[in-house]
Amino acid sequence: MPCLAFCYLKENDVDIACKEIGKQELRRSLRLTWNWFVNSGVMLPNDGMWGVAERIMLSDNNEAAQKTLDAFPAWTRHDGYCVIEQRRADCCAETAFLFSLLYDSLKGEKYRAATEMMLDFLYFRSGLLNRSGSPDLIGTWQWSHIKHTNVIYFDDDSWMAFLALKLAKRHPEWDEKYSLTRLALCLADHLAKAFPIYFREPETKETDFHWRGNTRLPHWGALVCMALAEAYRINPNPKYADTIAMYEDYMLDNSDAFTTSEYGYVLLGCVPAWQHLHNKRSFQCAKLYADKIVAKMDPGTGNVPSEHYETPNGKNLVDTIYTMNWALLGMQNWAKAAPEYKQYYDIMLALLLKIQDGTPLPHLNGCWRGMFDLDINAWGGGDRFEGGANSIYTGWTNAPIGWLSLSLF
Repeated sequence: MPCLAFCYLKENDVDIACKEIGKQELRRSLRLTWNWFVNSGVMLPNDGMWGVAERIMLSDNNEAAQKTLDAFPAWTRHDGYCVIEQRRADCCAETAFLFSLLYDSLKGEKYRAATEMMLDFLYFRSGLLNRSGSPDLIGTWQWSHIKHTNVIYFDDDSWMAFLALKLAKRHPEWDEKYSLTRLALCLADHLAKAFPIYFREPETKETDFHWRGNTRLPHWGALVCMALAEAYRINPNPKYADTIAMYEDYMLDNSDAFTTSEYGYVLLGCVPAWQHLHNKRSFQCAKLYADKIVAKMDPGTGNVPSEHYETPNGKNLVDTIYTMNWALLGMQNWAKAAPEYKQYYDIMLALLLKIQDGTPLPHLNGCWRGMFDLDINAWGGGDRFEGGANSIYTGWTNAPIGWLSLSLF
């Protein structure tokens, strides 16, 4: 494998700019990822017209699988696997963002068409965007099409605001067509209003704002910081800064309370906060958790061990749903602020490139499954309702890892 180093996509030059890296290796990985989305059955039709399914489940004959089928009653059985069909706003947005980056870097018209088809689904066809009703809901996104009551999550909607603003910056024509900036800033206002209330009163239910998520974990809270920092770039609203400061203070004061599976989320929130708000607290918080990732990372393999409560745990387990995917993205962008950390990003990237699935079956070829067992050098390590080897997520796993050679910030 070629020597790997930090890669990024220039804001004003859509060629992939790399140092000390084999372009062909990365391009091969990106094309494999594209082929998996198109051929695996997660997009039917495969042009993105009806969005993208949440995930593939490889086993349907164990307790975890049955719990999944009971909880998510929208699925299609295939020979040897099952597509969990709910159309989630965040999965579709993360996939659309991947396709847009492929278009920017590889230039193919098919990537542009797929991006726009996916965005058409999100903004015009899906009904997931709340455009009317309660003022506290307008601009928010429902969790998926299979829920018929208000189910709005802090983590998912943070991604919706963040990615819309990123797309708007890179593609003004889509900003105009979908009102990306206007709707994302509306959503940021809701996040800044609702999140502090839920954080101060964790027992708040679906009463005033209809939001869900454990605000005490960076999985939810740091992603709110990420979205508000990006919104602050356009609209320097003091409420955005105050919410970010509140949560960064909490993460600094409680750094020993979280597992490794939370550290990457912290970086995703603190790095853009430092970039756009230029405050020492964000830099301090990012450095603290970057050092925690490095301390936990196996220097030989690059793995940050799985410790998430919804996955099997172990130093030998590569969790691509809650841990390594976000740790990689967080470290990628932290390395731009602190280049001495690039060496750690390199080895993490090398690991994920190495384990990308080469199984020739179309529902597996080019994907990252939910968990890899380094002890047996194969996908495995156990299964859970939301995590483990048998869950292959479109968003969260395959789309974000597909951003691996392209910088978010």
